[in-house]
Amino acid sequence: ERVTCQTCAGQGQLQQVSRSVFGEFVRTQSCAACAGTGRVVESPCTRCDGAGRTLEPTELAVEIPAGIHDGQRIRISGAGHSGTSGGLPGDAYVEVHVARDRRFERDGDDVLASVDLTIVQAAKGAQLTVPTLDGDAELDFEPGTQPGEVRVLRGKGMPSVQHSGRGDHRVLVNVAVPRRLTDEQRELLDRFEALSGDDTYRRDEGFFEKLRNAIR
Repeated sequence: ERVTCQTCAGQGQLQQVSRSVFGEFVRTQSCAACAGTGRVVESPCTRCDGAGRTLEPTELAVEIPAGIHDGQRIRISGAGHSGTSGGLPGDAYVEVHVARDRRFERDGDDVLASVDLTIVQAAKGAQLTVPTLDGDAELDFEPGTQPGEVRVLRGKGMPSVQHSGRGDHRVLVNVAVPRRLTDEQRELLDRFEALSGDDTYRRDEGFFEKLRNAIR
């Protein structure tokens, strides 16, 4: 049973008077005994000390929407602390942390990945298997593929939490250059170089053009 707080006489607040050479100053503050309500529990429970609620661990089932970003919070209405004096309970907030995947990076709703081609594959063309969010996919690389080029798989990125649809899966091409050559391999490369002319090598776009095209 709640009765009138004797500390503040049911006012819910206390006044403190201080004096100085400039006169008297009155400061009003909330009553700590009744938490500003003006009433207290006459015989408080020893477990909750009259607060009417205690902290208890619990488990909640949370539905995580597809495409959620790292650090986003999900609100669960009515799953927070119980309200004071029989009031409505508050809400619980769950902050989501997305585990990283060594194969992919995320850029908004787009997924970024890379693929390594040998110099022979880059020159002659190749079909390689690349991992995506939906499983492995076959990706064609035409003859003369250059390092730094980007292949785009439309609609194979992350689902959007803001609207329907998905982002893109972008694959950056790396060309692996051998660090060690046998004498025979070196001789073959020398022969290739001797047989090559200016028209053998494609004049590619510059770095900034590549960068602009990659983010379009």
